[in-house]
Amino acid sequence: MIPIAEFRVPYTRFLDAHGHLASPPPDFQPHDLLPVYRAMALTRAFDAKAVALQRTGQLRTYPSSLGQEAVTVGLASVMRAEDVLLPTYRETGAMLWRGVRMQELLLYWSGDERGSDFAGPREDFPIAVPIASQCGHAVGVGFAFQYRRQPRVAVVTLGDGATSKGDFYEAMNTAGAWRLPVVFVVT
Repeated sequence: MIPIAEFRVPYTRFLDAHGHLASPPPDFQPHDLLPVYRAMALTRAFDAKAVALQRTGQLRTYPSSLGQEAVTVGLASVMRAEDVLLPTYRETGAMLWRGVRMQELLLYWSGDERGSDFAGPREDFPIAVPIASQCGHAVGVGFAFQYRRQPRVAVVTLGDGATSKGDFYEAMNTAGAWRLPVVFVVT
């Protein structure tokens, strides 16, 4: 068989499979990392409280984000304020980092849609519960940025299960074909 194309995804790895340094770590200063660590700890504490509220019937539903604090806070910490986040239901850390209040998240997960009317990031999209439905929206946002010649990015988040949905592939294909400023973050 003769290969007709080669596909590579560049990545950086700091730890090997055994947890040892694989390459020199970035030159971060402690004062740069402390706010990120605090946000991850806050996300974990919020998550624990929300799960407890849900299990005691005081919150209608809540999908835990336990273990995803670094991904969500990390991506939000490198986004610019003018970028737009299109989150799925486990991006609590990113939403808190970008200014969504805990009260708004609890209101939303209590079944009150007014929780989606964020006081903070006014252009960020509300939580997407249907799997991969936010991917098409991200393409629309990216197209608007490109059309307006705005140096902004649409950041869409999804779980690995969403990669089996047509919405995800259609959005990726469109964003790539039109060279749109959309970043897909798959956890």
